[in-house]
Amino acid sequence: MKNKTVQIRAIDTYDLALIEDAVSSWFSRLKDNKIKRSKRVLIKPNLLGAYPPERAVTTHPVVLEAIIRYFLALNKEVWVGDSPGGSVSVHKVWEVCGLQDLAERYPIRLVNLSTERFKELNYEGNAVKISEAIFKCGIVINVAKYKTHSLMAFTGALKNLYGLVPGMVKSEYHRENPDTFSFSAKLLAIYGLIRSKITYSIIDGITGMDGAGPSAGNTKHFGLLMGSDSIPALDAVASRMMGFKMKDVPYLWDALHMEGIIPSKIRVPQSFLHHQIPGVDIRTAKLSKESLKYLPKTLRYAFKKVYYYYPVVSERCVRCGVCVKSCPVEAIFWQDSGYPKVDTHKCIKCMCCHELCPTQAIDIHKSFVAKRFPV
Repeated sequence: MKNKTVQIRAIDTYDLALIEDAVSSWFSRLKDNKIKRSKRVLIKPNLLGAYPPERAVTTHPVVLEAIIRYFLALNKEVWVGDSPGGSVSVHKVWEVCGLQDLAERYPIRLVNLSTERFKELNYEGNAVKISEAIFKCGIVINVAKYKTHSLMAFTGALKNLYGLVPGMVKSEYHRENPDTFSFSAKLLAIYGLIRSKITYSIIDGITGMDGAGPSAGNTKHFGLLMGSDSIPALDAVASRMMGFKMKDVPYLWDALHMEGIIPSKIRVPQSFLHHQIPGVDIRTAKLSKESLKYLPKTLRYAFKKVYYYYPVVSERCVRCGVCVKSCPVEAIFWQDSGYPKVDTHKCIKCMCCHELCPTQAIDIHKSFVAKRFPV
């Protein structure tokens, strides 16, 4: 069994000097010789969509800037790439999220992983398409955002790897894996295939999100920057500090087991040994499907009849069409009124529309029982 270390720094604001100090300290401790011998680095942020940094949906550009400066000082070729969700323009994402500004100030390459060539790989019978960009870079730095997630409860370093799947293939995987546990298997397949390529992972938790994350929740000041060369160890510590239990994050135990990690043996700084962030709203992100596992089949059917939820288009809609274009099963259609509507019979509840709506115009309608018993 392996002992892994998670580094944590208390950082209140996006102060470049403080973040650079943390990044330099963590990277300099790595024993991986790839840092020295590799010429090219891929920085993989969370670029879910065209959200400004203050919304705390995407990785903050100052965190990326600190990492960029570290590797440029080592004379590395630096790529920054992701595959934003849905049909949103990647150039719009780069502009709004602050990456275009970074590319104008530093000699870096912005890479659209949606249009790069991909490899179709197989992990224990689970086929996955993964951008070839990750295989072209000897160093890969995975930079996630600290948030809750309406489908997976928590989104951290492992969930951030889903952005390595190109373009609308991500929506197709949602269609094929609409339930929490089959989707977790897809995430674990991605991790199993590329875990040896990930040099180090960081979670930007200076600001993040609780409530109905990953895009429509509440902006939350956590004041934390975390890092590790182990993705499962990092997610285990970060989710625990939010208040989640191991069973709340469906992929976590399997990912830890994949690396032979005992959760109680994960090392953290002494000051964060039993730290839990106060006042984090995780109730709305708890996994409703977990409760169904333990019900007898007869009660499970009855429970499904009264415990349900689905997305609805609210009056805040500006008719941009992102939800219509992004729905993997074409469950959202244009009405004669000119506004989109969700066909609840076709909807697979992947919440792509909820995640990708640029104006947060997609609400989640819950039954009385679902409101009364959030799990």
